[in-house]
Amino acid sequence: MFEKLIDSFEKLCLQIIIEILLVPVTIFKLFQQPARCYDFSVQEMEKEETERFRDYLSPIKLSVYTSVIVSVLLMDYSGEQSFISRIKGLSMVEKALFIFLINNFTAVLFSVILLCYKREKVNTVTFRTLLFSFIYTTVYTSTPFFLLIISAMFLGQTIDVQSYLNHLEKLQTYGTRDYAFFGVFLVFIVVGIIGLVKLLKALHYILKENFRYHPYVVWIFTLLFFCIQLYYARGFV
Repeated sequence: MFEKLIDSFEKLCLQIIIEILLVPVTIFKLFQQPARCYDFSVQEMEKEETERFRDYLSPIKLSVYTSVIVSVLLMDYSGEQSFISRIKGLSMVEKALFIFLINNFTAVLFSVILLCYKREKVNTVTFRTLLFSFIYTTVYTSTPFFLLIISAMFLGQTIDVQSYLNHLEKLQTYGTRDYAFFGVFLVFIVVGIIGLVKLLKALHYILKENFRYHPYVVWIFTLLFFCIQLYYARGFV
């Protein structure tokens, strides 16, 4: 009995370590080629359920390791009072599940819109493929914040970026950690801009593959989806 418990714990630890190592691999692949948000989902849904997502994280797990964890950290670490932190009677797991649903609301919305256009039922492979694709696109908005907050915690800094912007003229009075955080903030800006470009490309590719209309119409809906997701991501990492 004790040996089985140890073996189960060993497998769990090994699985968590592998998944954590797959986080940067998956993010790199998605940033390298935005079309993979859709292509990965299509390819994996064609496999047997036990064979899916072996070489990189599934969109659900990727969202948990990035956006959900970052949202929880921002809620507890940044000192900001979000409406989620005011909800009473919820455990950390329940809050994480609620944050996951909130963060991926646009993915569900976009999937339902395209599903209605394709006239298919919700409980289909098509819906899961679309949902996975749109969840993957959220990595482009969550990754910059993920890098920022992890770096800030490592450097012992706050997430009050506005205070740094308001006191840039006093930069000469800062210490080494402040300079390091300023460098991290610049990386955050660069990665954020790249992420926005990749997000636009990923959304356009998904719509192009599923929305058989004139290219101008596809671009109009791409910009619409982009603006909605960008506006929504402003409040939720």
